[in-house]
Amino acid sequence: MDTPQQVGDLLQEYAERGVFRGFSRQRETRQQGEFRVRWHRDQVFQWGYDRRRRSLRVACVLPAVPAGSRMYRDFRQWLRARQDPTLPAHRRYDPARLTLRAYNRGGDVALTVRVLDDDLDHGVRRAVSLVNEIYLDFINRGPYFDWLLETFDLDPDRPS
Repeated sequence: MDTPQQVGDLLQEYAERGVFRGFSRQRETRQQGEFRVRWHRDQVFQWGYDRRRRSLRVACVLPAVPAGSRMYRDFRQWLRARQDPTLPAHRRYDPARLTLRAYNRGGDVALTVRVLDDDLDHGVRRAVSLVNEIYLDFINRGPYFDWLLETFDLDPDRPS
């Protein structure tokens, strides 16, 4: 049976392995769970799990991205491409097992991953992988250097 505690345990496992810089459980009931993860660029990601909908939501996976911007359009296209059947199986997010959705709320891009089968572990692990790919693939391959500098207050002359 899938539970918010199961989601929290999986996210905590990533923190214990050092993938995340921090992790905390905010709230868990029988139907919902809320978790905070400190990760890319020391950003705090708010994760939520809704048992009834079988969905994981990252409230702000990309901050400061206007809804009508090229970056948001590129991101939605990139997200759709993650389910392309021509991708190798280990890189593809199988649309028979997961749905991927992006929403823009006031310039903050939220990501929802809905688990369509009975494998919640797979869904959580793929959601973590997807967020990682956003920061290692999508952002680094696109023309988003200025966005990175502005959004995360980075010094372009200081090595990271």
